[in-house]
Amino acid sequence: MIVVPGLGGDGDVYAQVVRSLYDHGSDDCLRVFGWGYSWPLFWFTISSSTLHDFTERQLADQIAQWRMDHPHSHIVLIAHSAGAGVAVGALSRLSGPIEVGPVILLAPSLSPDFDLRPALKHADIIHVFYSPNDDFWQGWGPIIFGTYDGAHRDAAGRTGFSLANLSPSEKARVIQHPYQSEWNDLENHGGHFDWMAEPFVGAVLKPLIDPPLREGSTIAADTGQSSAANQH
Repeated sequence: MIVVPGLGGDGDVYAQVVRSLYDHGSDDCLRVFGWGYSWPLFWFTISSSTLHDFTERQLADQIAQWRMDHPHSHIVLIAHSAGAGVAVGALSRLSGPIEVGPVILLAPSLSPDFDLRPALKHADIIHVFYSPNDDFWQGWGPIIFGTYDGAHRDAAGRTGFSLANLSPSEKARVIQHPYQSEWNDLENHGGHFDWMAEPFVGAVLKPLIDPPLREGSTIAADTGQSSAANQH
C-alpha cells in the first residue's frame, strides 16, 4: 500500500493515514513515497515537467518491481493533491499486464478534464474524493500557480473530473465522491488536508481497500522509499 504525498512532501499528516489504517486492523505493508521538494520550492515541484517525469518513472519502476517479486500481491495507491498527478502518471507508464487498485485520489491537483484513460489501463478502479470547500489549495492556488498538469483553473479536487471522454466501461471504474456533510463527525470538514483525518481514513477509506482476496493472494506493497516515522 503506497501513500503518495502532495507538494509539502512526507510529514505528520500522511503518518496519520498509516496510523489510522493500522489502528483499524490493517496488517498490510504500508509505505510513503517521498518525492519533490519542501514548501519553499513548492512552485518548482508543481511546475517542473522534468521532476514529474523522473518521479512518475521512479514510482512506476517500483510498482513493476514489486509486481515481479510478488506476482499475486494486491497493490493499493492512496495519493493526495499533486501526488495524484504522480500516481496517475506512474500508472500510465506501466507496461504489460500489471493491475493496481484500488487507486484513491484525495483532492487531486489535476485539471478536471485530465485524461484518465492511460491510467485506467492499469487501475482496476479509481476513487476520487473532492470538495467545493477546498477554496485555496484547489481553487485560488491552481488558478495562480497551475495544477500538476499545468492548467490555471479550479482543480478536480474541488470539482471532480469530467468523464466525458471515457467509454461507459471506463466511467464505471471511476467513482467520484463529493464531500458529504456527515463527514464532519469524522473530523473531515472538506478542507484540503482533512482527507487524512484518522477517523475519516478508518471509516471511509479503509473499507475501500479491503476487497475480497483473490485465492492464494496476499495484500502487500512496498516502494522501497519510505519515511522512518511511517514504518510500523
